[in-house]
Amino acid sequence: MDHWPSYSEDEFWRQWAQTSAGSLSLMVNWQQQPEEWRRRLAAALAELLRWPELPDAPDVRLLGQKDAQGFSIQKIALDSVEGLRVPGYICIPHENETPLPAVLICQDTDTSKEAIVGLLDETDPDAAFGSRLARAGYVVCCIDRRGHDERPASGYAGILAEWSGMPEVSREAQDLAVALKALAQRPDVRADRVGVVGIGNGVPAAIYAAAMAPGTHSIALCGYLMRYRELPVAGPRERLLSLAEGTVPPGLLALCDFEDLCCLLAPRPLHLSLRGDDVCPCALNALRLIREGYELQGERIKLTSAVGEDTPEHSGESVASFLDDWLKL
Repeated sequence: MDHWPSYSEDEFWRQWAQTSAGSLSLMVNWQQQPEEWRRRLAAALAELLRWPELPDAPDVRLLGQKDAQGFSIQKIALDSVEGLRVPGYICIPHENETPLPAVLICQDTDTSKEAIVGLLDETDPDAAFGSRLARAGYVVCCIDRRGHDERPASGYAGILAEWSGMPEVSREAQDLAVALKALAQRPDVRADRVGVVGIGNGVPAAIYAAAMAPGTHSIALCGYLMRYRELPVAGPRERLLSLAEGTVPPGLLALCDFEDLCCLLAPRPLHLSLRGDDVCPCALNALRLIREGYELQGERIKLTSAVGEDTPEHSGESVASFLDDWLKL
């Protein structure tokens, strides 16, 4: 590691962030070998995340069902890799004579799965993002995040998992990967048209699940766009650091940055959505590098963005349009 003379540890790491790059940074070190870059980064992430073997046929239990306008809502529980019960909902359009495209939503930790599928909004339940997608003809799934809603926070066992080298974001991504498998195996779902939408601090888990588990067709990332290396000098720093907390596995920056994770999703379609009040130079730099990475891999047409979107929620109309364009082909 290089050294910079300073009495301040903060200044040391600011200098490091501004003058260094990960060994598997696509646009710095691997522009001439993008295929080899993909192979090496995927292998390095599997090791960094301690990615396990996923069950071939996830066990899903039906706990209850109710009707909504245009679709039914099933309460389910599926088993995680560790055998833990993961509560969730699946919204199924009433018109499902032929298999339909499906979307798995990974919400931020401030939003419950009930809010996503419209079970909490008594005044306008149809306005919920999951409800809108179900009425538009998608099978929609949303599960509890770890330590939130019906899933109790882990105690010492969670600390042991961290000490064993399995980051929290990896465990979250594994839950999503199991849910993706369960969705794809449903008879009312087109297995080749399953997408993922990550919202807020649910974005990194959505990325890792899509990158590590085959079968995801399209990915939309909403409300989380940054370069981790720029956070020490970025503004608004506190908001970005709060958003990133718990979502970055230790050792990631020695390999790559957020833009590399997004570029690894190619050749699959990717949409990036960010509200206008969340736009900052750190986000714009990440977007520029993701565009360059997709273009380098010959997949420019599969990357779309709505940065600066004027919408009250992260998952705006651009996300629904993106899903329609790719999952309803």
